[in-house]
Amino acid sequence: MAGNYTKSKRTDQDIKQIAKRSIKDFGELQTDKYLDGLEETLQLLADNPSLGRSCDYLRKGYQRHEYQSHIIFYRKRKSDIFVARIIHKNRDVKQLL
Repeated sequence: MAGNYTKSKRTDQDIKQIAKRSIKDFGELQTDKYLDGLEETLQLLADNPSLGRSCDYLRKGYQRHEYQSHIIFYRKRKSDIFVARIIHKNRDVKQLL
């Protein structure tokens, strides 16, 4: 049975920004591949919520998982995982989370 994930409004905005920047820098084909891989990674985390590493030092109860140039921040819930943010690894994640 597949796990479920819920994205925050901020996560939806993060994905839109990733797409916008990626199209500009890498083109539509590469952007589609990147976003497909990102969605696959979100499903992988939903199916295996313990795959990420704890990041209580940033926000208690949250986990992090790297996907290429981005870091996915999420927390486990009873029926799903809640994806709080997807932030580029070069950004100040402490400030943005």
